[in-house]
Amino acid sequence: MSVRLSSLFSPRRRAGAGRRRAYAAPALLVLAFALALGAAAALPQAAAAASAPVVSYRGLGTWVDMYDARAWNDPAAAVKDMERHGVHTLFVETSNYHWPSALNKPAALGALIEQAHAHGLKVVAWYLPGFSDPTKDYKRSMAAIGFRSAAGQKFDSFTLDIEASIVKNIDTRNSRLRTLSNRIRAAVGSSYPLGACTPSPAGMAINAGYWPRFPFKMLAGIFDVFVPMGYYTYHGDGYANAYRDTRNNIRIIREQTGRPGIPIHVIAGDAAKSSGSETTAYVRALRENGALGGSMYDWATTSDASWRVLRNVRFNPRQAPALPLALPFAAPLGYCGADRSHPKEVFYETGGQKGDRVLHFRLYDVQAGEVRLLVNWKDAGPLAAGPVKRWSAVRAVTIPAALLRPTARNVIGFVARGEYPAWQRWGVRDVMLTAP
Repeated sequence: MSVRLSSLFSPRRRAGAGRRRAYAAPALLVLAFALALGAAAALPQAAAAASAPVVSYRGLGTWVDMYDARAWNDPAAAVKDMERHGVHTLFVETSNYHWPSALNKPAALGALIEQAHAHGLKVVAWYLPGFSDPTKDYKRSMAAIGFRSAAGQKFDSFTLDIEASIVKNIDTRNSRLRTLSNRIRAAVGSSYPLGACTPSPAGMAINAGYWPRFPFKMLAGIFDVFVPMGYYTYHGDGYANAYRDTRNNIRIIREQTGRPGIPIHVIAGDAAKSSGSETTAYVRALRENGALGGSMYDWATTSDASWRVLRNVRFNPRQAPALPLALPFAAPLGYCGADRSHPKEVFYETGGQKGDRVLHFRLYDVQAGEVRLLVNWKDAGPLAAGPVKRWSAVRAVTIPAALLRPTARNVIGFVARGEYPAWQRWGVRDVMLTAP
């Protein structure tokens, strides 16, 4: 079987061996509640929101590359299947640096765009530059952005697939990446949404020689959304690995850019290799961190078990403050007058807890059965209703020791009933955990 050059850089299902070699796997302090009241207002916020909309990266996505014959041969059937699985965004590969043409199968490409739009999906183009021919990379990127279907429809956004390492000198590679990115931004303007599809930050931490000094902060100044190729299936196996890897990818991007609220859409593990349990761990990590959205590579190889779990990927807006929040935390969050950036759920975290604990909180305008409490992803049941259109008095719910981890991190979530675009009005504030 011949090896395509893209397999050397892309951990896609047709290129596992190349990336597998590259990425081989080898207590929070609880503050006094009085201090949390003052600290909440001083939390670092995300940098000023870019003018470009990021809706194309919200919620569940899926990927089609140039080798997915099923999608290219029958766009209508492919998109219908995506819609059935709850997909909001289709990412389509338009070309790469060694493909013979600037656009793959233009007629079918146009049909994918038109079918997706007809079914309410956004469509994002993605192109893989090699950085060895900067002029070609720029022209092919702009060919995708400027493409129009037979009906005059276009892509809703463009994502640059940043992973090729054929340019060995890191300074040269970074310089060409910067130049290409700036040229694309200058051509499309500030209001056009651009995504930076980066190598796995967790993977680069494992293999520091792959791309030293990766320019996270530079990319954050040009692109609107980070789309890290998480690929936890290349860094280990099992629930714990997928959960840890996904959390680390988000954490590293936030730390390296200096922007806790930067929009992030995380790509999961290789669909052909991810078990239902691993996909569950990935989705939970996304939700705890308030990720903008998530997707699995690729559509053709995603299993039914994974599709069932992926329906729980949230359609989040840009969030401030970023989740999860350390307990105690006083500021109001949810979908209420004080905050509308956490419309579905809010997650808090704390260190190990020995014995029963009492959770204190206040709720805003919660109806019967509208908000449920999660403790380490165990359903602790619905919270009592009331009062209408105002904040409740401080409530207290006892959490049994059986739901808590005595020596490890604990996660507590408030999950509302509404879904995009019909969010429910609700809020939570003054959350703290104490001994009985």
